[in-house]
Amino acid sequence: MEAQSPRLGTFGRLHRLLRSNWITSFGMALMTLSVLALITLVVMHMMGGAWAGPYVGLLTTLIVPLVFVLGLVLVPLGLFLYRKRLAERVAAMSDKPMHLARAVVVLTAVNFAAVGTVGYTGVHYMGSVEFCGKACHSVMEPEYVSFQRSPHQRVDCVKCHVAPGAQGFVESKINGTKQLLGVITGDYHRPIPTPVHNLVPASQTCEQCHWPEKYLGTKLKVKPHFRTDEKVSGYTNVLLMHTGGTRPDGASVGIHWHVHPDAKVEYVATDAARTQIPWLRVVRTDGTQRIYTKTGVPAEPRPAGELRTMDCNDCHNRSAHAFELPGDALDVAFSNAILPRDLSFLKQRALAALEAEWTRETAADGIRQHLQAAYAKDGALSEPVRQKLEVVSKEVAAIWLRNVWPERKLGWNSYPDLATHFGCFRCHDGDHKAADGHTVFGPLLQESGAPVRDASCDRCHMVLSENEEDPAVLDAFGLKR
Repeated sequence: MEAQSPRLGTFGRLHRLLRSNWITSFGMALMTLSVLALITLVVMHMMGGAWAGPYVGLLTTLIVPLVFVLGLVLVPLGLFLYRKRLAERVAAMSDKPMHLARAVVVLTAVNFAAVGTVGYTGVHYMGSVEFCGKACHSVMEPEYVSFQRSPHQRVDCVKCHVAPGAQGFVESKINGTKQLLGVITGDYHRPIPTPVHNLVPASQTCEQCHWPEKYLGTKLKVKPHFRTDEKVSGYTNVLLMHTGGTRPDGASVGIHWHVHPDAKVEYVATDAARTQIPWLRVVRTDGTQRIYTKTGVPAEPRPAGELRTMDCNDCHNRSAHAFELPGDALDVAFSNAILPRDLSFLKQRALAALEAEWTRETAADGIRQHLQAAYAKDGALSEPVRQKLEVVSKEVAAIWLRNVWPERKLGWNSYPDLATHFGCFRCHDGDHKAADGHTVFGPLLQESGAPVRDASCDRCHMVLSENEEDPAVLDAFGLKR
């Protein structure tokens, strides 16, 4: 009597089925290896330290799931391509065929649930600050470093760079794919150009937290500065900033009248950086409008260039990625007592060190040697001074390292802050006039028919003290330091 082949269980028959061709077998191998890799990476990530970096997260949420999906696709593809052999196998496994079908359905459901869970995690990870700032380390490092020091450091990147809703998500992923190809091929701008011309409008991002037309009144601004003289003597500028907004009576005043909900300011920029503005139009709440142009530029037709309606980003262009100027950064350090003022000519010498040519690798040691040589030249490099310079050098080098990336062609003032006079004077330069002689600032004050001065700067700020070492106004406000 012939021996009967042993009856196979459900998983035994499934095992034979998956071994029926090399494509299906290879797919199963990929799935198995990716599951094992995922478990390993998760354990590594939980261990923290170096294993909790962005690249482990990238592997866990993107690369490994993609390998798993590839294996998942190869399994049915092999069964389809070798369907003739599959029929023979199925014919040989005629016992309890429904059990086999159930097993396939259950395992498929489990696989799709796993892929869906990991996919959701991957999407969430791709929207994290860690992914944006670290996964593309060489490209986005400067922006990530400046972001960490900004007032928006607790706001996820996607809150500003991705529009809410499904459409914004899809558009961001399409744009991100283009950027990924640029990173892989090295075909991207150095430095990254600004402004970002496809940036999501402020009404969909900034205004989800900020209320631009809210009346903010007048704010006191105290700005300490320090000279480059031997004593690093200080002086203070004190201003009243007329931030303004929309008052309860409906009138819009101060700086924020530019974003009045019922008015509109449009301008034409003739350069990609939006710093050259020869033409602008102001439409007021009563419907009246004026077109202002620079000398020699006709009102109609308007000049060629980008036509844009003014919003938050036209002034607050560096609110999350501000890069410092060397003098300003040193002023902050002196003001906060991070740098001492008892080293003669320290600001002057620190400025020279910051503006010298360094690489990312040589900056720290180069700045230290530069400062030591400067003090050794005048015979002031005693041991106490040398020890103090060790601390000073680290602080000065830190300023350089967070603002300059030579390999990215990113240097001092590569990204000007438009919420300064530089940004205001794009339009408020006294050279933008309407057909009736009205200027952007307002009517010129007249004496004997001749213009003498434009007092409308006071509409944005009132200077209470300028270049005073010990302004009395700080005593009046109880702010003297």
